[in-house]
Amino acid sequence: MRVKPLVAGLAGLVAILNGARADESCPGLTPETLTVRLQGIDDHGDPLLADGRRLRLVGLAPRQSESEIDRFATELLPWRDQDLRLVALAGPDRWGRLPARLLVELGPEDEPLDLAAVLLNAKAAWRLPDSAHPSCDAALKAAEAALATPARRGKPAETVDGHDIAALKLQAGRVVVLEGRIASVGERPQRSYLNFTRRRGAGASIVVSRRIWREMQDVGWTTAALTGRRVRARGVLGGADGLALELPSRTALELID
Repeated sequence: MRVKPLVAGLAGLVAILNGARADESCPGLTPETLTVRLQGIDDHGDPLLADGRRLRLVGLAPRQSESEIDRFATELLPWRDQDLRLVALAGPDRWGRLPARLLVELGPEDEPLDLAAVLLNAKAAWRLPDSAHPSCDAALKAAEAALATPARRGKPAETVDGHDIAALKLQAGRVVVLEGRIASVGERPQRSYLNFTRRRGAGASIVVSRRIWREMQDVGWTTAALTGRRVRARGVLGGADGLALELPSRTALELID
């Protein structure tokens, strides 16, 4: 197989990824895995294959601006002439995109390289957990942490303070990383709320579906355990007042202290 200079230059990155390999339950290569070629990206910044299929790389947030599309394209398009392995995780979504992983085989002894991890490492994409594929999210999170240089470790650059109303209003409708201390937890039949303040409208809230709340309780993340804890959550900031973040999966919430 012809190896592009870009791949050769990532030898050190591959060694790190081998230490953060995907969980066995996250679908990977099989004898039936298709080999594909990348054609480019579409108008929304999603990968477009040479056979016309459009992809959603699982675990990555959608591009939200022209500058984000440009950064994504800059890191992804050099792989156009490379044989890629397509691991489809489900059928097309309502926008016609195939939820998938794009992998690069580098050698018989090496783990395949996940292009989503490469894009995260290059800061060309944001990680956004997917409730339908938690094992792949966990693997991608581990790869992101392993690839991070000392200067990049710690708080993500796009973090928004859950108590800063002005900053929150500016990010309404966008994928964000929300951070703050939980002041109270409101449990309701259909969903629960992790509130950064006790006064309505004075800070953000993390909205948790009944299913995800049950998953959290199963691992000990109860009302008592979460109240007073500092957390970091990823998701879309919305709601009527622009202060509610809908948690997409349990893995989208991290306990910081």
